[in-house]
Amino acid sequence: MPPGVGRGRKGQRKFRLNSNKQEIMDKKNKITIFIVDDNKVFTLALKSEIEVAFKDVCRIEVQAYETGEACMKKFNEEKPQIAILDYHLNSKNPAAADGIQVLDMIKKANKDTNVIILTSDDNIDIALKSFHHEASDYVVKTETKFKKINYSLFNLIKVSEAKDETKIYKYVSLLLSVFIALVVGAVVAITIIKPSLLK
Repeated sequence: MPPGVGRGRKGQRKFRLNSNKQEIMDKKNKITIFIVDDNKVFTLALKSEIEVAFKDVCRIEVQAYETGEACMKKFNEEKPQIAILDYHLNSKNPAAADGIQVLDMIKKANKDTNVIILTSDDNIDIALKSFHHEASDYVVKTETKFKKINYSLFNLIKVSEAKDETKIYKYVSLLLSVFIALVVGAVVAITIIKPSLLK
C-alpha cells in the first residue's frame, strides 16, 4: 500500500502519512524527481501533491521543466531517480521534443532512471509505445491522476530501495568471498612453504 491511502468524507482516496517505518526508505537518501510538462498549472499542482504525499516518507526534491530540452540540460547534474513526462510535450512548441523522444534521451543518459509517461489520451497504442521505449509506468490524466501518480511513485521508490539493498548485499558477499579466498590461499601457501607453522 502507498503512504496512508484512505477515504475522505466524499469517498475519495487520499494519501496520508504512513507510520510503518519498515515500509519507508531511509530518510538520508534523497529522491530527485523531474516533472516535464508544458502545462504550468498542472505541473505546480502535481509538484505540490507529491511533496505533501511523501513529506514524511522519504526526502524528496521535485524539479519542474516545461520542455525535454530544459530537463536534459540538468539531467546529468541532478541524476534524478524518477522522471514524469507528458507524452505531448511539443503541443505548444512543435519544434520541441515529444515525450517519447525525451524518454529515449533519458534512457540513453541513465537506463536506471524510472520514467512515468502522462497523457490525456486513454489510448492503448500510446501505452504500448511508452512501454516499448522502456517507460516504467503510464498514467492517463483523469480525475484520479494525482492518486495514480503518487501510487506509481511509491511503488517505484520501493523497487529502487530493494535494488539498493540487493547491491549492498552483493557487495558484502563479494568482500566476504574475497576474504575467505585470501585466508584459504594463505593456509595453502603456508602448508606448502612452511608446514611447521601450522603444527
